[in-house]
Amino acid sequence: MNGGINVLLPKGTQLNPFVGSGAGGVGLDDLNGDQFDHGPLGFVGGASIRYVRTGGRPIKQAQTIPGTPNWGSGWKAGVTDAYQRYMTIGISGSVMPYRDAYLDLDPTYRDAYGLPLLRMTFDWHDNEYAMLGHMGDRMEEVAKAMNPEKYFRAIRKKGQHYDVRPYQSTHTTGGAVMGTSPETSVVNKYLQSWDVPNVFVTGASAFPQNMGYNPTGIVAALAFHTAKAIREQYLKNPAAPLVQA
Repeated sequence: MNGGINVLLPKGTQLNPFVGSGAGGVGLDDLNGDQFDHGPLGFVGGASIRYVRTGGRPIKQAQTIPGTPNWGSGWKAGVTDAYQRYMTIGISGSVMPYRDAYLDLDPTYRDAYGLPLLRMTFDWHDNEYAMLGHMGDRMEEVAKAMNPEKYFRAIRKKGQHYDVRPYQSTHTTGGAVMGTSPETSVVNKYLQSWDVPNVFVTGASAFPQNMGYNPTGIVAALAFHTAKAIREQYLKNPAAPLVQA
C-alpha cells in the first residue's frame, strides 16, 4: 500500500530532476518490518521510505502541485514553477494476507478461446490504513523539517478502495502460495505443484503477502533453491513429488 508526502520547496531550490538514474535515490528503512515498536500503534508491518528521481521527462514526470490545470498555459506555468522544487517522500508499505484476497476463474468473462479469465478479489483492510496513516504522520514531520513553502498529504483514507489503474509500484505477489499442505497452498517448499509434480512455479506468486521490501532478493533465492532441488533430487526420479502431502 503506497502513499506519499509531496513537498514544494522554496523558490530557488535546484533538485535537478534530469539527473535521475532509474530507481536511484535515498532510502529510509527505520519504519519497515520489525525495526520499530508496533505495540502501541495498532497495526503490524511497515514501509520503506524513499526519495527517488527516475528522470525529468517533459510530460509524464513533470509534477505539478494540486489544483494545477491539466493542460494549456496554466499547466505549463505550473510545470515551470514546480520543476526544480517539487518532490515526493514516497511510502511503499506492506500488505498482510487475508482469506478474502484470492484469485479464481471469472464466472462471466472469457478470452478469445472461450476460456474463463482470471479474476482477482482484493481490497485494503484496517491494518493497511493504520500502517499508512502512521507512516504519513511521520513523514509529515520530515516535510515540516525541510521548511517547505507547502506540502501535500497523499495518504489513502479508510474507505478508499484498491484500484489497478494507477501505477503504484505494487510488486504484486501471491496466487500460487507456498506452504506445507495442499489444503492451504499451491506449491511445496521447492515451488513444486502439489497437483502436478512436473510443474514448478517460480516467482513472487509463492508469497502469501507483500512486504515493505522489494521482493527481488527472495525471488532469486527461491529460484536457486528450486533449481538445486530439481537438479539434485527431482531428476533422479522425474514426476515424483519432492514433498509428500
